[in-house]
Amino acid sequence: MKHSIIKLASVAFLVMGAYACKKLDVAPPNILTDEVVLSTPEGIKAYMASLYGRLPIEDFKYSATDNTFGYRGFNTWNTINSLSVNTGENANRNSGGFQNPAQGWWSDGYSVIRYANNLIEQLPKQPALTPANVKRWVGEAYFMRAYTYFALAKRYGGVPLVKNMQQYTGSNGDQLFVQRSSEDESFDLIRADLDSAINRLGETSENPGRANKYVAAAFKSRAMLYAGSVARYGIPVSVNGVMVNGIPAAKANDYFKEAYTAAKMLEGKYSLYMKSWSATDKTAAANNFANLFLDAGSPENIFTKGYSFPDAVHSWDHLYNPTHMTQSGGDRYCPTLDFVEMFDGLNKNAKGQLVTTNASGAYLVYNSAAEAFSNAEPRLRGSVLFSGSKHKGATVDIRRGIFVETIDPATPVQKFFPDESKLAYSTLAFYKDNVKESAQANASGQTVYKLSNGVQLYPSGLDGVSSAKGYASVTGFQGRKYLLPDLAISNTNIHQSTQPWIELRYAEVLLNRAEAALELFQNNGTVPGAADLQQDAFECMNLVRNRAGAQLLASKADLSSGAALTLAAGGYAVAPNRAQQLIRVERKKELAMENKTYWDLKRWRTFDQEVNARIWRVCMPFLFAKGATAVAADDVQGKWALDCRYDERGSAFTFPVRNYYEPIPGTEITKGLYGNPGLN
Repeated sequence: MKHSIIKLASVAFLVMGAYACKKLDVAPPNILTDEVVLSTPEGIKAYMASLYGRLPIEDFKYSATDNTFGYRGFNTWNTINSLSVNTGENANRNSGGFQNPAQGWWSDGYSVIRYANNLIEQLPKQPALTPANVKRWVGEAYFMRAYTYFALAKRYGGVPLVKNMQQYTGSNGDQLFVQRSSEDESFDLIRADLDSAINRLGETSENPGRANKYVAAAFKSRAMLYAGSVARYGIPVSVNGVMVNGIPAAKANDYFKEAYTAAKMLEGKYSLYMKSWSATDKTAAANNFANLFLDAGSPENIFTKGYSFPDAVHSWDHLYNPTHMTQSGGDRYCPTLDFVEMFDGLNKNAKGQLVTTNASGAYLVYNSAAEAFSNAEPRLRGSVLFSGSKHKGATVDIRRGIFVETIDPATPVQKFFPDESKLAYSTLAFYKDNVKESAQANASGQTVYKLSNGVQLYPSGLDGVSSAKGYASVTGFQGRKYLLPDLAISNTNIHQSTQPWIELRYAEVLLNRAEAALELFQNNGTVPGAADLQQDAFECMNLVRNRAGAQLLASKADLSSGAALTLAAGGYAVAPNRAQQLIRVERKKELAMENKTYWDLKRWRTFDQEVNARIWRVCMPFLFAKGATAVAADDVQGKWALDCRYDERGSAFTFPVRNYYEPIPGTEITKGLYGNPGLN
């Protein structure tokens, strides 16, 4: 009976979908009605499951490629590129420039909003449902409506606000038309909906993956932080007297106050994941950070999206593992050197860049490809795998090439090119004469290099970097977040992964709280009961940094309003002052590869400054053949040099200023909606 109800609910959904400016279908009399679907707890559960499944969650199945395989960014069967390819967190062979995510996503959002409106209006009319259940379920509907409106507002600015069920009679189309509201009115509705959710929901979710009052509060802290940033850093633009883009600056502190208060609600309800953390063991701390994304019982998880085999699966492990650790995928998860260099504990120069040469310009020689990163904060190794890292019962095997056996690692080798060079290795005579490389990264495609003692080595290792840049790491690094370390290589196939996506976790809430507190402190804002907002920001920051193994801030004075560092001086983020810069960098490190940095850069309005004709930097490992030994095909021991340089492919990324907002879909413009200036 349960399965029949789920199927019936799905049928009902087919006749309910419509949006603000689209004529609504009239359900034939033989189609299932709300009285049937919404009259029982079982029907509600099926309805809720379908609606949660359609929320615009930017998870494993979200693509930054426009209309990937006919989809609009969400729920793609084969996620080629995540948002991180635009921000410098990640690179892969498919990322050759900026990719606007989910452009044109609109009608699906209004379909979800219609479903939510249906719940809000119809549930209180169902006599068989208890008042307590109705209150909770209506609260969830408000949460889902707010969640969807936020996905629209952060893309388009002000949007049409449809707050009730529209019924098309055949002749009332003009009456149903809803024009765009201003961007602040859109965020005010999001705030009101989340307050309605918080006031109706209990402290625990009815089922995993569903909202409770703290989920709503955590999401409110994110949405209001976004609105506050747009008000403070955006440029308002009006159309026909409606501020469709931008928010009045006078409202910034109001939104930051809402963000702070919402984040504060979660204090004592959730905590950072520390199950295997150690203050004295960096390996344990690194593994602790990696494990938090795989432990379903983590006290840090606030809102997650679940998967299960075989009906609800994704392909993260197939697409994002090192190449030789999948059946036919891999190579899509390559953190850039720009990302790696943000972390504490590395030997850096005045530019904040990794130092891998001596004062004479000769390469430093390491005992492993990962040695240069061994003193970094553990969070780096919890986020990134290096050549030589153990994973899935194998060894990550990344190198750009091998110095021939006649090159002695004890004899200095000068850096191939100056730091700012973008020349290809093949243009250098010394390189062509003394380095063995391969156009392939897989074992069958490489010509092995045989040493005088009979040891055979793969020039590119089994995971790249290949000279052709195909199916291999393109940066010298491999991502780690969310990868299952115990999934057998033989099972690492497409449509096999089921680890849940963590959409909201407590670390983000702490950083939301710290940023909102600092914005208020620096701009004469106050919050009742929060006597020292600078101190509060300092304490929240140090909670996150402590778990990461980063250097702790000494006191709240570290969060001063002094001048920010430039990107060229190791600032790593554009910010109005040093305190804001520290928080922004912390967010970049903590939330990397989680599809959050993209939207942070948009709300700070710094994307066009940070990503402007920018070529990401990479770190190429080179093995000295002399003295090298092969413990296994993918585990080579020996001496190494690291060449830090710009991506040899020369792929330049630019975020166009116009992309702070997306154009309103053309079908909506023809119906009379205001467009976005400069886009429509």
